[in-house]
Amino acid sequence: MEDLKEKARNYFVLGMIAKVLGMRSESAANFFKSLFAVDDFVLYALIKDKPSNHNERFAMLKRNAPELYNITDRLFSTYRRTYTQELSKEEIELVKNRIVDAFKNAKITTPTNEEIEGKLKEFAKKGKHFD
Repeated sequence: MEDLKEKARNYFVLGMIAKVLGMRSESAANFFKSLFAVDDFVLYALIKDKPSNHNERFAMLKRNAPELYNITDRLFSTYRRTYTQELSKEEIELVKNRIVDAFKNAKITTPTNEEIEGKLKEFAKKGKHFD
């Protein structure tokens, strides 16, 4: 279960980094992955089960976590639009803010700017190289 919480936080960090770099599609994709990890974390905490697809996720959320269902449901059409369209900067900010609401609902601490900067510094220190 803790792996879902960490996954949610890591995807949020990647979403923020992509946002700062102006990579809107990548930012949106990681924010949505973060949201779905939050959803799955809450579902597992409540009913000890995880969905295998979005349809199951929605049904399980609707029954067991209505507030989180509402957050996810309101964002889902935007998520689907990311397959074919680029989101505006304003839409990315709105998505990010709704994801923060989901974190609060799940009682998961949202990564701070300092944590995000720390991850970047950690990456730079390791001297990662790409082949």
